[in-house]
Amino acid sequence: MSPDRRCVAVLTTGRQDYGILRSSLHRMASDDRFDLRLWAGGMHLDERFGRTVGLIRADGLQPTRELSFLHDPPDAAADSSAAMAVVSAAIVGDSPAMLVLVGDRTETLAAALAALVARIPVVHLHGGEESEGAIDNPCRHAITKLSHLHLVSHSRHAARVIQMGEDPANVIVVGAAGLDNLYRADLPDDAELARVLSREIGERLVVVTMHPATLDATSIEDVEAVAAAMDAVSATYVVTASNSDTGGDAIRRFWHGWIRSRPNAVLVDALGERLYWGLMRRARVVLGNSSSGIIEAPAAGAAVINVGDRQRGRFRYGQVTDVPGDAEVIRGALAAALDTPRPGQTASAGGYPSGPASPRIVEAIARWTPPDPLRKRFRDLSCTPTS
Repeated sequence: MSPDRRCVAVLTTGRQDYGILRSSLHRMASDDRFDLRLWAGGMHLDERFGRTVGLIRADGLQPTRELSFLHDPPDAAADSSAAMAVVSAAIVGDSPAMLVLVGDRTETLAAALAALVARIPVVHLHGGEESEGAIDNPCRHAITKLSHLHLVSHSRHAARVIQMGEDPANVIVVGAAGLDNLYRADLPDDAELARVLSREIGERLVVVTMHPATLDATSIEDVEAVAAAMDAVSATYVVTASNSDTGGDAIRRFWHGWIRSRPNAVLVDALGERLYWGLMRRARVVLGNSSSGIIEAPAAGAAVINVGDRQRGRFRYGQVTDVPGDAEVIRGALAAALDTPRPGQTASAGGYPSGPASPRIVEAIARWTPPDPLRKRFRDLSCTPTS
C-alpha cells in the first residue's frame, strides 16, 4: 500500500445509510488516494432485516469487517452499547485516519462516541436536518457536535450546522447522495420487478414504508390507519418492513399478519437500492413515514403521502402531502394521488446541488486535513443581546 493513501473507515448499519453511501463507496474503492475500510454491521447482518450484507457484496463491494451488535429483539440501549464496543475494537484493529458516518441512528451516535474516545476524526453526512417525531433527531445533532467535517445535503442544513457552533470552513454542501441512484443505468424494468415480486406492477403502484415514530406512542395506531386506508383504495401495494428501532417488531408482526389475506399486496424485508429505486421510479405514490419519502421519492417522480409526525421539520419539495394517522384522511389523500397524473421526476430536486453528490463527497474527504490535535472551537454567531 502506498504510504500516501489514507485509511478511511466507513460504517454502514443498514439499508437506510447504504443507499446514501453506495455511490461514494464505489468511487473511493477505485481511487488510489484511499485505503477504504468498509464496516458493515447491525441490520446488514441480521436475517430479520434481509441480511443485506449479501446485497453489498453483490453490488461489487467487499466489507472488510462485519460488526454484530443487534439483540433479539432489538434493544436500543443494549444495541448502542454493543455498537460502541465493536466499533472501538474495529478502530483499534484498522487505525483509520477518519471515520465516515451517515445520519442519526443510536448506533451511529455510539460509533461517533467511540471515535471521539479514540481521537479519530469523524466525517458526518446529512447533519443539520430535522425529524422531530423520532429519537433520531437529537442523535443527529449530537453526532454533529462529535464530528469534525460536515458534508451536508442542502444550504439550509449548512446554516443550521453553523448555527450549532461549527466552523463554516468545515461545513460543505455536497447534496443528497441518495439521489445519485437517479443516475444509475441498471435500474430494473417492469418485467424484472414483476419477476422479483411475483406479480404484475400495474399503473396504480404504491410503495409503503412505516417505521416507529420513536418519540410518539401512536406508531402502531398509525400503521393500522395506513392499512385500513390501503384496504379501501384499489392499488398494487409493495410494503417494505420496518427497521430495528424500538417498536419496529410490532410493526413487522402487524404487516406479516395483514398481508396474508391481501392478494394485491406483497411484503419484503429488504429490496436493495437497485430494486427499491426501480420501484420508486415506477410508483404513483410513496406512502408512509420514511425519510426516503421526503428526500428521494419526489426526485424519482412519485407523489408522497407522509403519515404522522416522524418526519416533521424535514425540508420538503415536490408533491408531498402531510396527513395525520387517521384512516379516512389517509384514504382520501391516497385516492386523490392515484387519480392524479404522476408528478414526474423533479429535475431541480428542491434546491439540492445538481448532478451526483459522490464526486463532491469524495473530493471533500480527500482534500480535508483533520486538526491535530483534534480540537474544535465553538463558533459564536454575531448577535445583538436582548434587553
